[in-house]
Amino acid sequence: MRSAKARHYNPRMSDDFLAELKRFVGFDAADAKALAALRGDISPFLPDVVDLLHKKVLEHPAVRRVLSGGEQQLLTLRQTLYAWLRELFSGTYDDRYYKQRAEIGRAHLHADLPQHYMFTAMNVVRVALTQKIEKLELSDCSRKTAALHKILDIELAIMNETYRDDLVKRIEDFQQARYKQKLSESEHLATVGQLAASLAHEIKNPLAGISGAIQVLGAGLDDDHPHKEIIGEALRQIDRLDAAVKDLLVYARPKPPSKASVDLNELLERALILFRQEPAFRDVRIHCEGLNGEHLVEVDETQMQQLITNLMLNAAHACERGGDITCRISRLESSVRLLIEDNGAGISAAVLSRVFEPFYTTKSRGTGLGLPICHRIVEAHDGTIDIVSQVGQGTRVTVEIPSQP
Repeated sequence: MRSAKARHYNPRMSDDFLAELKRFVGFDAADAKALAALRGDISPFLPDVVDLLHKKVLEHPAVRRVLSGGEQQLLTLRQTLYAWLRELFSGTYDDRYYKQRAEIGRAHLHADLPQHYMFTAMNVVRVALTQKIEKLELSDCSRKTAALHKILDIELAIMNETYRDDLVKRIEDFQQARYKQKLSESEHLATVGQLAASLAHEIKNPLAGISGAIQVLGAGLDDDHPHKEIIGEALRQIDRLDAAVKDLLVYARPKPPSKASVDLNELLERALILFRQEPAFRDVRIHCEGLNGEHLVEVDETQMQQLITNLMLNAAHACERGGDITCRISRLESSVRLLIEDNGAGISAAVLSRVFEPFYTTKSRGTGLGLPICHRIVEAHDGTIDIVSQVGQGTRVTVEIPSQP
């Protein structure tokens, strides 16, 4: 296939393509002469054909949405259709003609009109003009009708090919933009990865030493010592910093999943046992549904455990005291669905649109990496994650992971 770029800017390519079409349909100088001779006879009938084509075109809802500019835009459309029909009988079908027809294909694409509308419109024109020619009762009616059909086939081929080439180019431009975005993200992550490695060395190891020293100091204090509570708070803050460094390392240096057959039910049940020890779940009621039977998935067990933990902690933090969290596992046709829903504070639309952005958070505590890590884990397992939320109504997170056959 000729590249869209070459087709747009190389006149020689358009000449070759037009010549190829003429050969294919058998269009020659005699056909061009026949159409030119028909121009005077057919011209009085063209307004009627325009009316019919205009009516048929506006029957399509997509076209009506595009043509929302009022009477002036409709008048312009009629004038364009009339000029197009007259050019069918010009007798000159050269590079200028090709470019003019190619623009029609581009116009369809730029207006977001489906490609099949060109076929529908061309069929209306074909039938209407054939009927008009037959009414003229010309001696060489069949010869001129055959020439008309040939030029309409050429017209449609040019519009269709240009539409396709421009669509390919649009897709290529989109893919290139996505590639540049991914490249930029990769470069950003490489920088973050270097920072994370530095943090691991400069912060994580000293934190462990500080934590050990404080625990030794705390062990020597009586339970009613006034500094005992301070020691406990210091240890909690160290744990928080340690968790932040771990999140940064996980996000900056993601590991490809080491997949194995895992029952999602068992993973969730194990996580629920651990949650009993977490302060965030102390006053939260957890309801589980669908934990019967097996729900086998091919996943990295550690990463999936982290996904469940992050989502459940988010739900618990949103609920505060006395809230409810519902966990539901269900089997779909080709995937297993995990649903985690809370009746907590909810998320505003503005915040919801950015929840998967790294380092974006509205919490006073947190790195803003929890949900981005979840998103990355789900993507690495060829799954999907969707979040629906409303302020004051709660949040529902739906994860789907391909299931084992």
